[in-house]
Amino acid sequence: MAGFTYNELTSAIQNYMDNTETTFTNTIPTFIQQAEEKILKSVELSVFRKNVTGTASSGNTYLATPTDFLSPFSLAVIDSSKNYSYLLLKHTSWIRDYTPAETYINFTVTVASGENTYGSGNKYYIDGENSPTLNLIEGQTYRFDQSDSTNLNHPLRFSTTGNGTWAGGTEYTTGVTTVGTPGSAGAYTQIVVARGAPTLHYYCTNHSGMGGQANTLEGAETDLPLFYAIFDDNTFILAPTPQTDLTFELHYFYRPASLVDAGGTGSTWLSTNASNVLLYGCLVEAAIFMKLPPSDIQTYDIKYQEGLQRLKLLGESKEERDGARYDNLRLPPQ
Repeated sequence: MAGFTYNELTSAIQNYMDNTETTFTNTIPTFIQQAEEKILKSVELSVFRKNVTGTASSGNTYLATPTDFLSPFSLAVIDSSKNYSYLLLKHTSWIRDYTPAETYINFTVTVASGENTYGSGNKYYIDGENSPTLNLIEGQTYRFDQSDSTNLNHPLRFSTTGNGTWAGGTEYTTGVTTVGTPGSAGAYTQIVVARGAPTLHYYCTNHSGMGGQANTLEGAETDLPLFYAIFDDNTFILAPTPQTDLTFELHYFYRPASLVDAGGTGSTWLSTNASNVLLYGCLVEAAIFMKLPPSDIQTYDIKYQEGLQRLKLLGESKEERDGARYDNLRLPPQ
């Protein structure tokens, strides 16, 4: 069947249904859009694939989809060396239940009198050592356990300035969480060291000169998301949650402009190359709208399904660009 313009398809629907009543005619655009949507969600056509890149920020488990997104083909995270790591598509409920084993390096913090570069007085002792210079690896999690009673009134925090706020600096909060009251059971300050984090300094918010320096060293990128799911029409959900800003490349099937938008003598790829499928898809919707007998609806649906199978064969078997994806060409039903 030759392709349709919008006007030609509208006339064909009216002729098949023998109906030019105003309400019916005004609903034809809806029939067309419903049929297009069914086709696009039933057949993966490489002509409707594209690539985009986007970013997800540290601590954000969500990634926005493009406005014309229909379904994913692949999603990859690109590391700092331009290597691609492809995520596995899962169901949202699976992502919600996914909890990777929490691993962290623990530092036991106590407070006692001593001397460091800031002078004498109370100091933080990290694993028994007075105000040591620490080496923290990017991407790793470190927990500073302040449950010992000597930590009372000595909250440990981080800054990019030596001696923190006591030297005019500000508190560094990227990847930092605090739990409980220092000096009480279960109290700690935890930091997930971000990629590219600056040199840090740990300090007490209540007393000057208690802390020391924490170098941040580049480490292996082990904090990349492994899985994703379609959360809603506009968003992916990722797991594990990114611990640094990341770049993603999405290869996806997009929703092309509707024939309704083309209007008049306009046409689209579907109306030109899949006109038979589009016509019978519209007739199914029109027949349901007119409450025709089920046998009539089935007649149109059989024609629609036949055309859909041929389109699937074109879209998922005979296009050379998909050969690597499917390994072998799919054969038509015998």
